[in-house]
Amino acid sequence: MQDIIEIKISNKAYTPFILSAFKQIQPRLFQTNLEPIKEALSILLDNIIEHAFEQAYEIDLRVQFHIFSCELRIDVEDTGLPFDFTPYLSQELEQRFTYQKGLYRVYELVDSFEYRDLGKQGKRLSIRQDFNLCYDLKTDTVEHESYNKEEVLKDLHVRTFQIGDGDGIAKLIYKNYNFSYYKETFYIPHEVRKANLDKVVTSIVAYYKDELIGHFALLKSKYSNIAEIGVACVDPRFKQMGIMNLMFDELILTAKKEGLKAIYGEALTMHPFSQKANLRHNMIESAISLGTVPSSMEIEESIKTAQKSGAMIAYLLFEPQPRALYLPLRYKEELLKVYKRASLEVSPSASLPSKRETLSSHTSDTLNSGTIIIEGSFDKASFTRIFEHLRHQQRDMIFADINLHHIKEVDTIVSALNDLSFFYGGLLFEYYYNEDYLRLQYINSLSIDIEGIICYSDDANKMMDFIRQDYHRVSF
Repeated sequence: MQDIIEIKISNKAYTPFILSAFKQIQPRLFQTNLEPIKEALSILLDNIIEHAFEQAYEIDLRVQFHIFSCELRIDVEDTGLPFDFTPYLSQELEQRFTYQKGLYRVYELVDSFEYRDLGKQGKRLSIRQDFNLCYDLKTDTVEHESYNKEEVLKDLHVRTFQIGDGDGIAKLIYKNYNFSYYKETFYIPHEVRKANLDKVVTSIVAYYKDELIGHFALLKSKYSNIAEIGVACVDPRFKQMGIMNLMFDELILTAKKEGLKAIYGEALTMHPFSQKANLRHNMIESAISLGTVPSSMEIEESIKTAQKSGAMIAYLLFEPQPRALYLPLRYKEELLKVYKRASLEVSPSASLPSKRETLSSHTSDTLNSGTIIIEGSFDKASFTRIFEHLRHQQRDMIFADINLHHIKEVDTIVSALNDLSFFYGGLLFEYYYNEDYLRLQYINSLSIDIEGIICYSDDANKMMDFIRQDYHRVSF
């Protein structure tokens, strides 16, 4: 549940009304110091009015105050001049905002700061501040007690799944995502239990006293001895305490104990925070898959997207070994950059063709995507049949994963796929049969976001630039 207050202004003279409205909100949230977010709002308004509109009479500005049980979010939207927000989400951010003012200063003041391109509707800057206490919005009364970080961490217990955890996990997912999370299994306690007992999933949970307040999971691959990490969330009352990092550490230890070759994460490209977490744990960014986050995805009722966003794929390899590969000339330089980041030596392959099925495919109804796995040379008609079938199913994205160990004619395959408008996606380590694959991707829907992708690291930004260039090369 939330309360929403919206103010629209069309003249600079009216901007004081926004800060005046803020003063009216403050007494209601009596347990929280809102001065930092008030300063951040003032900075946003000053920047937008100064830079987005050339004339005062052109101002078209909307401010929404979203009051949730445990946080205040303020959205500032405008239809002014376009703005490149990418520099404010880069890897060097920590070094920059310590001495710069303006938008960099906002990061020091609030718990999160987001940018969103709204297309013809303009752009949105969102700031969020967590409350010291949570509230019942209907009665204006305190809903939960305040928690001291040191006391919580002293009594925190992080462990792997035990029978009885399923109910707490399902409730935690709901608190964070409402019913928008696309891995629906985690809303059903007995399905969570079954998945863990069947070893399809290994859940890591965090308990404070007798309450489950955190969850992180290993999602085992059907095709290889690796696992995806995901379904990560912390109860909103316990944010900013380092609980996610503690679960991440336990997740890595558990993956090693279970004998996995690698883990990988698909961090949202709607915002940089999950990407930062992966980098902090020494994961290697290797691919960006578009259209893999549903448009209905919603985080804490705060972060949404009208289009299908993408995922930044990053790996942690537990047993890195030198590779002997057939690398396509078109993408060789880009692939070698990834191998270099992973400290893996690459040499030319002399491997024989594999005895696996040359072409196979699978689909995801949840993501409305299809994937074609390529293990050897094929005739174009065979590939086209599978490809057209997926297109006619109206799959939003179609991926082509090409084995790099056994296909001597990989250049011919890449050229044929480029002719069909497949473009670069990146490198997938150990993805099938514990071998590496080049991912190409094809956009089959107008709902896919390629321009609004947010990358945190410098390496990721360069990779996304290459992906966009390759997309335009094969599409036009």
